[in-house]
Amino acid sequence: MKKFAPVLLMGFSVRPPALRIALLLLLCGLIALPSSAEDAKTLSLDTFGKFFAHEYEYILRETEGEARKNEPVEITLTMPGNPPDTWREHVRVLRVKNKNQGILVPHQIMGEVQAGSPDTQQPFPATSINVIFLADCAAGKQVTYRLFWGLPEGGKTVELPSASVDDGLKITGDAPGLTIENDFYHIKLSPTSGAIQRIHTNFQTSDTEMFYRTLPVHFGVDIWSPGQAWDHDYDWPLPPNQKVEGGPLALRYQRWGPLQTYQDVEVSITYTFYAHNPYVQVSSTMRLTKDRSAHAIRMGEIVVSHSRKPSTDSEGVDEKNPEIFTHYGWPNGKGGIVKRIINTHRNAKGEAVVEGQVTGTLGVLDRDVPWVAGYNADEDFGIATLRKHQFAGNYLGGVTPQSAPCTYLGQYGWGFIYWSRPMVYPMGEAKSPLDLNTAVAAGTLFATEEALLLFKPDRSLSEVRSRSLQFTKPLRFEFKGTGPW
Repeated sequence: MKKFAPVLLMGFSVRPPALRIALLLLLCGLIALPSSAEDAKTLSLDTFGKFFAHEYEYILRETEGEARKNEPVEITLTMPGNPPDTWREHVRVLRVKNKNQGILVPHQIMGEVQAGSPDTQQPFPATSINVIFLADCAAGKQVTYRLFWGLPEGGKTVELPSASVDDGLKITGDAPGLTIENDFYHIKLSPTSGAIQRIHTNFQTSDTEMFYRTLPVHFGVDIWSPGQAWDHDYDWPLPPNQKVEGGPLALRYQRWGPLQTYQDVEVSITYTFYAHNPYVQVSSTMRLTKDRSAHAIRMGEIVVSHSRKPSTDSEGVDEKNPEIFTHYGWPNGKGGIVKRIINTHRNAKGEAVVEGQVTGTLGVLDRDVPWVAGYNADEDFGIATLRKHQFAGNYLGGVTPQSAPCTYLGQYGWGFIYWSRPMVYPMGEAKSPLDLNTAVAAGTLFATEEALLLFKPDRSLSEVRSRSLQFTKPLRFEFKGTGPW
């Protein structure tokens, strides 16, 4: 087949065989001669709709008084039957400018599922994909996007205008050892397990990376059943299953399968990276397929290097375990925040000492505390876990464990500090009569949805508070309803 070099027509890359189509669209009023970059992407809504089988007015409302910029939006689009493979390329998203015009915005296709059968005794066939785009909306206002997808009946695939991503994600390497960069961060994944291993922010004043020796910073899931060793997702020599999809607007990396040691524990961890956003969205699940005696079951753990003991002039800095964070912070439930200077709560052994709590415990918070942050006040960088959802239940009729669920901040003088969301913990301190395993029933399922935010700290951690609100209270889809059936 003869190949043609693309021609740039009105800001769009068009190949010569499609040039005639593009000129026809211009004459039909679908696109207009541009006077600005925005005009180059402005299209006639009515005319454009004729090239698609379906279109939908997707209205989003801002309800929290927080202006939104590049907020990720994900929606599922469906075609009946078994459409041609090319239908994935026949999707467009426009931000409505007025009743007649819309502005093309970039989008990313994620996944595809086909199900059903033409047989009337089976579910009707359908094919669905997810579409991601980034939305802007003023505080307290609403914005409308027009979604177009699928070829009309009898229609032919034509090369239509599309929007490209400016300064999108930079993705290098092969899974599991990917490196992902955007405006805010440079993140390296473990070349063995695929967990987030090292992070550097683009706004900090030093070359310091968030890390813990050779282990990942982020533990998606972990479990301990003594007398067996701990088992974490990072213990995989390679993920049992993995999938990478997406591109410069959004990249989704999924890992799933049984843990390396505890084969009866099935887990999944999904990272979604977005262009122009300072956070990584994380979804994790853990499913027990057999009854298991467990001492600890944890999710969403962040671990970074820290000195084993408080440094002194005579001892100097612990070079093997540099101190990545100076502070922890979290909301106090009354509109303010708690800030804890890590090294002001240590004994001679380097363990955390906080009044009313077991030695080594830097803080015990509610399991659903909206966010937890660790940061370096001297070098202007930090990471926070923003919590959206968590679930604990059992799908086989077993009891759901309620053994000291919490958010736990630890400092043991072992060369690291951490926080995690325990789903199961013993009620007593180590070596006490209550330092017991818990019997967890087969069918127990744990799940979390959260985000890892990279931020530049200020006195009130204002970015963490604002981003937490935006993540947990996203733009509201103004659904008009369906049925009656």
